[in-house]
Amino acid sequence: MRVAHVIDTLNVGGAQKLLVTFADAARGTELETTVVSFTRDNNSPLPSQLSALGAKVFHFPASQLFDARRLTELVRLLRRERYDVLNTHLTYANINGVIAGTLARVPVVSTLHSAGKDPAHRRLIPHVESVLLRFGARRVIAVGYFVAQANRARLGNRHVDVIPNAVAVPAALSADERLEIRKTLMTDPSRVLLISVGRLNILKGYADLIDAFARIHENFPQTCLAIAGGGDLYDALDAQIKARGLQKDVMLLGSRNDVPRLLAASDLFVSASHLEGMPVAVLEAMAAGLAVVATDVGDVSHVVAQSTGIVVPARQPELLAQAVCALVDNPAQRQTFGAQARAHVLANYSQKVWLERLLQLYAEVKQ
Repeated sequence: MRVAHVIDTLNVGGAQKLLVTFADAARGTELETTVVSFTRDNNSPLPSQLSALGAKVFHFPASQLFDARRLTELVRLLRRERYDVLNTHLTYANINGVIAGTLARVPVVSTLHSAGKDPAHRRLIPHVESVLLRFGARRVIAVGYFVAQANRARLGNRHVDVIPNAVAVPAALSADERLEIRKTLMTDPSRVLLISVGRLNILKGYADLIDAFARIHENFPQTCLAIAGGGDLYDALDAQIKARGLQKDVMLLGSRNDVPRLLAASDLFVSASHLEGMPVAVLEAMAAGLAVVATDVGDVSHVVAQSTGIVVPARQPELLAQAVCALVDNPAQRQTFGAQARAHVLANYSQKVWLERLLQLYAEVKQ
């Protein structure tokens, strides 16, 4: 089967990581994978990762949503390569992909990754996307139950297939490997290392996380916090860290291509997000064997079972801090939660289970 994925950008994010997961899962099968990005992605590690996994990668950048040249290039590619299915991801790709797939007579499946509208988009753009998804896409997939429910009204209550996100379960680090990674992050590798992963934007709640960490650190000075992710809030968060006097205790790592290893070398994953769909970062942390403290947004409560972590209300840093402190103070509980988290991901969110569900839907669309 030949599958083309079209996405707005290959800058690191949850939707983008899912394409890497697809390419990885497709290795050793008869699947042929192509990924088309609508930006150049010069500073992203993902295009090279996708290529290394056997996927073909194309870049069709344009300065605006509706660009005749880009649409023509996409239609030509779809006709030339004769794909069985086109799977679109994110707003610009959903719009252009449905149009191009219709013109090229390739069935379109569109995946919804978010429960909310992107504030950067003008009001007309989500409306156009909704109309095309309702009447142009053969099937619409949501990456979680909360995402499906949040989008159902704008899709005219059409059926939405829920196929939860998947993540690869990494091999465990040796004790020496773990120690070396911790030494690169902390002068004293015996400290309790908290980690959060995601784009530095307002919806991820990093200001709340830093406020919570100030409370945590006051009670447990041996803690430190690493935040892995790039984004527009870097300077604002850096200023907040300095204002709190936490320069030696909170690390803004920027965008990283070694997140699975960073997670495996950490002690506890924390998410203060205000909005999520199906949170890939949380799943990755659990796959790495970490206990999780996360805010109750999107499908977090579906993912983080009672035996794998603690879920708290969003926008309440004091409650987030209390939950983290409880696990910092109980290493045995952290380890138990972490082991059960890894087992939970293997049973419910593995690449194999996810790919089987996708391929069944693709096969139905081809008929």
